[in-house]
Amino acid sequence: MKDANSQYNFNGTTNFNGSVQFAGGDIINESSTPKQVEATYKAEPKWRSPFTIAVLSWISVIIGILSLIPIGKIFISALNLLKGNFQAVSNFSVQVYLIFLIILVFLFVVFLSFRRIVKKQIRVPLPLNYAISGHDRHLTLEKIHINKCPQCGGKMKYYNKPVEWIDKYYSDGKTKREVTKRIPVLECTRNSEHCYKVDPAEDKVK
Repeated sequence: MKDANSQYNFNGTTNFNGSVQFAGGDIINESSTPKQVEATYKAEPKWRSPFTIAVLSWISVIIGILSLIPIGKIFISALNLLKGNFQAVSNFSVQVYLIFLIILVFLFVVFLSFRRIVKKQIRVPLPLNYAISGHDRHLTLEKIHINKCPQCGGKMKYYNKPVEWIDKYYSDGKTKREVTKRIPVLECTRNSEHCYKVDPAEDKVK
């Protein structure tokens, strides 16, 4: 039976004990890993808004309070209909309050999204290589200047690319794709396979 701790000597310089090497000279283990190419860009601030996280929070609260007005009016109209009091219900007024409510809900969602961007200090792509950034705790509109594709020299675009989705099939043969996840990328307009993920929080937080 061989000793599990046996050592092997080569010219009295190197011993192999298990997976560990001991050498009297230099041993160079060089791995030939190709260098990964990266796409680069520069964000140019175009408009720095006065919207901080505190301002956005107050705006969201005010919009939430204002939305109670049309909700109350619509609720009262619904009660009158249930009681059979059709004269107290005006179709025009109900439609006006409903439109007003839809606008307020839309604004509430928008300002909550802005608040999230500023709170996390992230960058979100917009069309035409623009972006909204919350860096330095202010909502800022930026223009994204992208260098040429590092692989083919083509023009690059910056946008939210769908990476996960669900395909829904219907009985009439139609298919609807519901995107469940998007990520910001720099993508070559010549070859969509030349695509590079962008970290939305890569700017350092002060």
